[in-house]
Amino acid sequence: MTWTYSPASVAASPMMQVRYLVGDTVATDPLVQDEEINFSLSQRPSIYGAAAMVCRSLSARLSREADTVDKDLRTTLSARATAFSRRAAEYENKAVSRSGAKPFAGGLSIADKINRENDPDRVQPGFVLGGDTNYLPVAPVGNEGTPQPLNQPDDSDNV
Repeated sequence: MTWTYSPASVAASPMMQVRYLVGDTVATDPLVQDEEINFSLSQRPSIYGAAAMVCRSLSARLSREADTVDKDLRTTLSARATAFSRRAAEYENKAVSRSGAKPFAGGLSIADKINRENDPDRVQPGFVLGGDTNYLPVAPVGNEGTPQPLNQPDDSDNV
């Protein structure tokens, strides 16, 4: 397991960028290993998403440890866990807002709707109007057939 950080590499290395965002820049007090950051980057390609994942991991690790009160020193690991949890939420929001995904509404114009319906690469919808007219196993009886238009006389008027 290795821990590396070089301020000169922050601009070029996603791993260094994640380490910088998390605040793990002190060699004498390492928080996460390089392999853990690389795993986060493989799961979340955005540096903000990876930083959120690392912060969540640190929050979970710190929340398992108890707060201690010594004679001259008080260690509140729960406050650090809460801080990492808040930082994870902040980075998650940045990852979503900077992901480039935009909401889309298609078929708002008639021409756009026709173009989308005629696209051969379009996934066909799971349902269509009139899709429930399955007459199996028995056909309808009586007036359940196709209705006649109101402005045309039917065959019974030709007597």
